[in-house]
Amino acid sequence: MEKDSKWWIEFVIIIIVFVIGFIGNIFVLIIVHEKNATKTIHGIFVTSLAIADLVLLCFDSPVSILDKFDITSEVFRCTVHMAIVTTGYNAGLFTITSMAVHRYHIVTHPWRPKLKRRGAIIWVSLIWLAAFILVIPLIAVTKVTENGCEEVWPTLGHRQAYTASLMTIQYIIPLLITAICYIRIWLFLKRRPVFPTSSDLTSARQASGEENTRESITILKTVAVIVLLFLVLLLPTQVAWMLLDFRNVSSDELWFATEILTRLHSCLNPVVYGVMNKQYRRSYVAFVSRMFCCSRSRSSSFELAPPQQNITRG
Repeated sequence: MEKDSKWWIEFVIIIIVFVIGFIGNIFVLIIVHEKNATKTIHGIFVTSLAIADLVLLCFDSPVSILDKFDITSEVFRCTVHMAIVTTGYNAGLFTITSMAVHRYHIVTHPWRPKLKRRGAIIWVSLIWLAAFILVIPLIAVTKVTENGCEEVWPTLGHRQAYTASLMTIQYIIPLLITAICYIRIWLFLKRRPVFPTSSDLTSARQASGEENTRESITILKTVAVIVLLFLVLLLPTQVAWMLLDFRNVSSDELWFATEILTRLHSCLNPVVYGVMNKQYRRSYVAFVSRMFCCSRSRSSSFELAPPQQNITRG
C-alpha cells in the first residue's frame, strides 16, 4: 500500500507540473504574438525561453508518465528524448543569461547602438546551436545496455570531466554573468543623476527618464526573479550528478526530486511574467476573460440547440 501511495503521489505531481507549465508557456507565446512582441528584442528572448521550457516539458513529462506504466522504449530514451530534453534545458539557461546581458547593455549604455531584431534572431539561433553542441558528447556515449540507458565512457575520469564541465557551463558561468550584470545595473541606477526641475524641457526629460527607470527596474526585477528560480531549483540537479559521478551516491527519491524541480522551473517562468510585469498581467487577464466569455457563449448556444523517470544531463 505504501508503494501504491508513493506511485500515485509521484504520478499526480508529474501531471500537475506538466499541465501548469504547458498552459503557462502557451499563454506566453500567444500573448507575445498578439502584442507583436516578437518584433522587440525582449520579446524574441521571451519567446526563446518559452519554447525551451515547452521542449523540456513536452518531451520529459510524457516519458515520465509512460515510465510509470513501463511502456517506454529504451532506444527512444537514449537517443531522441535525451538529446532534445537536454538541448531545451541548455537553451533555457543560455537564454536567461542572454536576457541579463542584453538588459545590462541597454540600461547602462543607452546611447550606444542597440541590438537589432536580425541580430537578436542570430543570437538566439547561436544559443540553440550551442545548447545542442553541448549535448553531442552525451549522444556519443549513451548506449542501450542490459541495465537500460547508460553512459558508456572510456574511463571514469572522462565522465567526471564532462560532469564538472556541465556544472561550470550550465550553472557557475551563468551565475557569475547574471550576478555581475544585475549588480552593475543596480549600481548604475543608484548613481543616475537627478535632473533639476527649473524648466518644462528638463521636467519632460526627467519624466521620460523616470519612466524609463521604472520600466528598467520592472524588467530587472522580473528577470532577476527568473534567475533566482533557476539558481535555486536547478542546483539540486547539478549536485545530484556530482554526487553520482564523484561519490557514487544516488537514490530514486533524489532523482525524482531533481526532475520535478527542473520541470517546476520551466513552468514558473510564465507565472513570474504574469505576477511582476504589468503588461503581461493585463494580457493574461484579457486573454483568460476572452476564453471564459467564449466558453459561456458556446455553452449557451449549445443549450438552445436541439440535443444531439527520465534523467537528463541538466
